[in-house]
Amino acid sequence: MMKFKKLQVVFIAVLGFINIGFSQDKRPNILVIVADDLGYSTTNVYGKINQVKTPNIDRIAKEGAKFTDAYVTANVCGPSRSALLTGRYQQRFGIYANFDTQRGPGVPASEVTMGRYFKDAGYTTAAIGKWHIGVKLPGQHPLDRGFDKYYGFNSAQTDYFNSPILFDGKTKVKKHKYLTFQFTDEAIDFIDNAKKKDKEKPFFMYLAYNAVHGPNQAPEDYIKKFSKYPNGMSKQAAMVSALDDSVGRVLNYLKSQDLEENTLVYFLSDNGGLPSWWKGSNDPWRGFKREQWEGGTHVQFMIRWPAKIKAGQTREELVSSLDVLTTSLAAAGIKEPKNANLDGVNILPIFKSDTKNEVNSTLFWAGSHLDVIQGNKGKKLKLPYKPDNSPPAWAVRSGDWKLVQMMEKKGKPLLFNLKNDPTESKDLADKNENLVRKLTKEFNVWFKDMTPPIAWDNKYYEELKTIK
Repeated sequence: MMKFKKLQVVFIAVLGFINIGFSQDKRPNILVIVADDLGYSTTNVYGKINQVKTPNIDRIAKEGAKFTDAYVTANVCGPSRSALLTGRYQQRFGIYANFDTQRGPGVPASEVTMGRYFKDAGYTTAAIGKWHIGVKLPGQHPLDRGFDKYYGFNSAQTDYFNSPILFDGKTKVKKHKYLTFQFTDEAIDFIDNAKKKDKEKPFFMYLAYNAVHGPNQAPEDYIKKFSKYPNGMSKQAAMVSALDDSVGRVLNYLKSQDLEENTLVYFLSDNGGLPSWWKGSNDPWRGFKREQWEGGTHVQFMIRWPAKIKAGQTREELVSSLDVLTTSLAAAGIKEPKNANLDGVNILPIFKSDTKNEVNSTLFWAGSHLDVIQGNKGKKLKLPYKPDNSPPAWAVRSGDWKLVQMMEKKGKPLLFNLKNDPTESKDLADKNENLVRKLTKEFNVWFKDMTPPIAWDNKYYEELKTIK
C-alpha cells in the first residue's frame, strides 16, 4: 500500500511537470506597436535630452531588451511599413518610395502580410491605426489580408480630431476621440473581445499609431502640461506624452488580464524623426526622415516577452524590422512556408547568451533620398521633382561598415565606420578601396532580384541597376 502511494505521488508530480511544460510552451500573444516619425532620442530610454518623460515606452525596454543597432528598410512611411508587414524587402514587389494609397496602387495582393500567417495558424488578428500600404485593388484591404478586425486609415496622415478617412472595417467612422486615444481604445476592446470569445486562443495585433506624424495636434490638457516650451514644441511634447500614456494603457491592460507574461511585445518607429522637432531628438545620427543617412533608417527597437526574455538587456546585434515577422512566427511555432521567401531572421536565440551574436551580416537599402535642411523654418523646398519622387540612393551595412551613395550628387560612394564614426562625418572610401568594391558587388547581386517600381520613376530604378 505504501509503495502504491509513493507511485501515486510520483505520477502526480510528473503530471504537474508536464502541465507546467505545456503552459510554458503555450503560444504567445503577439503585439507589434509602431510609432510614426519618432526620433531616435525622443524617448528617455534612448535619449540624452529628455524633453518628455516616457516611462511606459521605456518600460518595454526595461522589462525586456532594447537594440542600439536596429534599422527599418526605408526612410519614409509607406515603403518601411510594406517591408515590416510582409517580412520582405519592399523592393521585391516594386515599392521604393511613398505613394498615394488613397488612390492606389499599394502592396500587391499577392504579397502575404502578417495577418494572414497568424489567422491561418489559429490566432485572432487585428490591424489598428495607420495602414498606408494600399486598399484600392482587390485583396489589399486588411480584412482581405488575414486581419479579423481593422480600425484605421489608409494614408500618410490625417486629422487627429476629425479624420475624414477613418474606417471601422469598411465602414466610415464619423465621430471619434483624439486618434492616439481612439486607437488605444480599439486595441483594448479587441483584446477584451477576443479573450471573452475564446480565452485560450492567442491574439496577434498590429497597432500602428500615427503619432507623432503631423499634423501636430494634441488635446489641450496635454498641451498645457508643456506650455513653457517654445516655438510650438508644446504640441510636439504633448503628442509624445499622449503616445506614451496610450502605450501604458495597453501594457497595463495586459497585466490586469494576466496576459503580460506570455505576450511578445515589439516597439519601433517606422523611420527617423523630422528636422523640425526639438534639437537632439534624432541624435546621435546624421540626417532625418527622407534621407539615406543613419537618421532616416536607424530607429528605436524594443522587445519584451517576460516568459522568455530576461529583463534589462541592451543588445548591440544588427537587427531589422524585417526580423519582426520571422521572429514572431518562430515564437508562435508557425513553420515558415517554403515559398514565403522572407528576408528576416529569428532573433530569439540571441537571448540565450549575454554576449553579442551575429544576426544579420548585411542589410541593404535602395530608394529615394531627399536632402532635408534643419531650420528651414517651414519653407517649402524648391525642387525639380515631388518629394515622394526624389532621386535614388543606395546603401549597404555590413558589420561596422556602411557604404552609401546619393546618386543625385554624382559623386563616388562614401564609406563610414559607424562604430568609430556614428555621425558619418569621415569618409574612408579612398583608404578601403577593396571593401568598397566588395560591398558594391554585394549590392549589385542583391538588387538583381528587385523588380521595377510600382511607385517611383522607373529612370531611378534603371540608375540603381548601373551600380556594379
